[in-house]
Parts: sequence; structure tokens; C-alpha cells
Amino acid sequence: MVVEDDPTVRRALVTMLQKMNIPALAVGRCSQAMEEQQKEPADLIISDLQLPDGNGIELLQRFKNMNSAVEVIIMTGFGTIESAVEAMKLGASNYLLKPFTASQLEIALSQIAEKRELRTQNTYLKNQLAEESEFSSLLSTSPEMSRIQKLVLQVAPTDATVLIEGGSGTGKEVIARALHEKSLRKEKPYIKVNCAAVPENLLESEFFGHEKGAFTGATMKREGRFELAGGGTLLLDEITEIPLPLQAKLLRVLQEQEFERVGGSHTIRADVRILATTNRNLSRAVADGQFRQDLFYRLNVVLIHVPRLAERRGDVEFLLDKFLDRFAKQHKKPVPRVNPIALEQLARYAWPGNVRELRNYAERAVILSAKEGGSELTYADIIPAASNPAGDPVLGNGETFPSLAEVEKRLIYLALKKTSGNRNDAAGLVGINARTLRNKLKEYEGRAGEGAGPESDAPSA
Repeated sequence: MVVEDDPTVRRALVTMLQKMNIPALAVGRCSQAMEEQQKEPADLIISDLQLPDGNGIELLQRFKNMNSAVEVIIMTGFGTIESAVEAMKLGASNYLLKPFTASQLEIALSQIAEKRELRTQNTYLKNQLAEESEFSSLLSTSPEMSRIQKLVLQVAPTDATVLIEGGSGTGKEVIARALHEKSLRKEKPYIKVNCAAVPENLLESEFFGHEKGAFTGATMKREGRFELAGGGTLLLDEITEIPLPLQAKLLRVLQEQEFERVGGSHTIRADVRILATTNRNLSRAVADGQFRQDLFYRLNVVLIHVPRLAERRGDVEFLLDKFLDRFAKQHKKPVPRVNPIALEQLARYAWPGNVRELRNYAERAVILSAKEGGSELTYADIIPAASNPAGDPVLGNGETFPSLAEVEKRLIYLALKKTSGNRNDAAGLVGINARTLRNKLKEYEGRAGEGAGPESDAPSA
């Protein structure tokens, strides 16, 4: 919006802006400017310092009170250092002396655009780094993850598209972050879009941005994630959630490196390195007709499969130590020690939530641990009973450590359960002969006050 009482200057400014493809509204008084801003807010206001019913400084304050993000350029033919300093202190984006050229105005607008882009990128980065930077060094030391680390170092310096497959909570985003940090684009933006969290009707706008008035509710122009990630890396998290019509548009961007905003006709160049994650089998999604085959081939340049935590049990102790140390510092608590037997039990746990589950349980254990060090964390201190009601089939639920005789008894009944009560086969499983097994069962049955164990585990007569 141009706020200028001189009709000639007003028309000249609007013409300059239109040549820069910037739609502009022009008014001549402060009251008109406030009325228009309340009806349809402008992103940028260029206001004269002296106006018939007020001045640009007062108008600047009122605009900033309405919306602190609005950009305001003050212009005047009677500039002083004092008025310029006052305007900048109150949040003016720039201060122009009349007469100025179209080039001077264009430079001022470019500076504003660059500043806005940096602010927007900073917001995205802060939100992402708050979660990701904590764990960017926790790729672990297991053979499985060591192979992935080597692959990351090989692929990261290139611009190759990378598809990262793995279950929820396995650390796919950590690997994506590492790919960016080790790339030649590491100084540029790293932007993420969670395809599963954005409503389907807004995904296209989220990707490519939209022009003002492109659809109901589009009250101002908005840059999409492809623009925000310009020169850097864009992570498409859970890419299988993208609907088929949008998959075609995404394929075009990946192939031609260009796109248009929703409701716009201006083609924008996309200098972006693409990373994608999925917790589903993408080949199967293609076979089921839920994912475009050509897009799959375009994404599957380099595939990184992240194994579940249960498949790399050597990581459990390593990651647990890291998480306990981190959360102890965060919550200002002593670093708790873990009972060695609990570590063995944790290595056998199924970890359905993978590394994310381990992280959450570690934080819970730190928060609920004693204020003073000394006692060791048991299995039950780390894994809530509700998450693992049956406990370990041999060692139990971790609340009390069983005797050797009790472990032997549980092991025999587990073997009988697995062999449907066949004593010969059960004896073979535990490494004893059938006569010894029969004697053990008679011993258990003959003990006063002891039954044959849980009904579901007891052998048939």
C-alpha cells in the first residue's frame, strides 16, 4: 500500500511497483490507510512522512501495533537524521529521500525480501533444530548403523536424491539431518515438511506457496517449502502420504526443477536437494497403485534402509547411556546408573517404538529417579509395566531378580509351551534328556505351595 498525498508521486510509485510485479493499492490520507489495512492487510507499506491528517511516524506506530511483521518504508523530501533515526527505532524497514529512482526502490525492496526470508527460515530452523540437534550425534556404533554412516559420508557431498526407509522412531530424520550437515549445502536452509501432518487440500500450497486470493483464506502471498529451501535441502517426511494428483506435480518439480505458486503464473526455479522418508514399503505402495512408479524411480536414486532397534540390540545400551546423560543435564539430576541385569533384559525387549521409545523411557527414568545417586535403575524403572505387562518370559517383569532355580523352571515351562507339551522336544530345546525333564516337573509339582506355573504355560497331563 502506497500512502502519499501527491497524486503524481502516488501514480509514479504504483507504476514502479507494477513493473516489479508487485500489486499495489494507493491512498492519500492516514485515515484511508488505516481503514484499508483493517479491511485487507498489506505486507508492505510505503508512506510519506508528511500527510494531510498526520505523519508517517505516527502511521508506522499504528501499523506496527496492528501487526509487528508488516514492513514499512518511510519516504520524505525533507529528511533529517533525527527523523530517520526515530523511524528506524520504531521498526521502519527503510528510509528513502525524495526524489528516488526505481533502482533505489528496488534495492530497498530486495533488502526487505531478503530479511523476511531469513526470518522465516530461522523460524523453521529453530523448530527443527530444537528436536533434531539434540540427537544428531546419536547414530550409534552398531555394525548396521556404521554401514549407514559410511553411506551417508559417500552420498552427502552429492546432490543425489535419497530415500530413507524405516519404521517410526528408528532415526530417519537424524540421518536426513546428517546428510544435510555433511553436504555442500550445509550453510543453506534445511526445511522439512511432514506430509502426514498437513491436510490434503493444503499440501500443494505447503509445497509451492500461493498467491494472494488463490483460494478462500489466502489473504496474502505465501512462500512454499520449495522456495524456503532455495539453495539448500528439502526433507519430504512420510512421502507416501502425498495424494496421487500432487505426486504428478512433485515429479515435474524434481524433473524440471521449476514450479508455480498456487494461483500464480510466474515460473520459479527450484534449486533444492530432495530427501524423502517413509515408514512404509514404497515398492509395495507402487504395486498397490498408491504411489506413482515414475516418482518412485525418481526418488529411489540412493536408498538407505534403517533397521529397527530390535534388529540392532547392541545399540540399546549405547543409546540409553547417551539419553540418560543428556536428560540428567537437562533436568539437573544426577546421571542414574543401570543395573547390569536390567541392561540384559532391555536388550531382549521388543522396542516397538524404536529409538524414540527408548528416548522417552530414558527421560521418564531420569525424572522419576532418586534425587541423590546410589540406587541403580532396574528394568521396571525404565520400562513401565503397562508397556510390557508380561515381562521377559524367562527373567520375569524385572521387579525382582529370580533365583537360578526359578529361571530354570520358567525356561522348562517356556520350552513345553513352544513344543505344545511334547516333553522329548522340550528337553531337546533346553539341552537335557527327557528323564531329567520329567524329574524336574515332578520336583516342581511336589513343592508345597507351588503349582505348575501359569496355566497357559503348564504342560498337559
